[in-house]
Amino acid sequence: MNKRRYVEYAMFFLAAALASAAPPAPAPAPAVAQARATVRIISGVRLKLDGSPNHDVPAAHEAIVHADGRAHGARLIEFE
Repeated sequence: MNKRRYVEYAMFFLAAALASAAPPAPAPAPAVAQARATVRIISGVRLKLDGSPNHDVPAAHEAIVHADGRAHGARLIEFE
């Protein structure tokens, strides 16, 4: 009888452990965005995109870009 009681308790604790286990968290969805730009190469101008200062380059200005029916903020550099 002790063996049967041991099996019953073991099954009870196993069922309780399985019931209380948290389900795995879903993986985050990857971010996807598309952009289109017209670029004209200007000789003699070096543009750094690593955050260091760009000498001889106009300062970036805040702008609104419309994509997928929504407005997004962007920083643009315009050359003449």
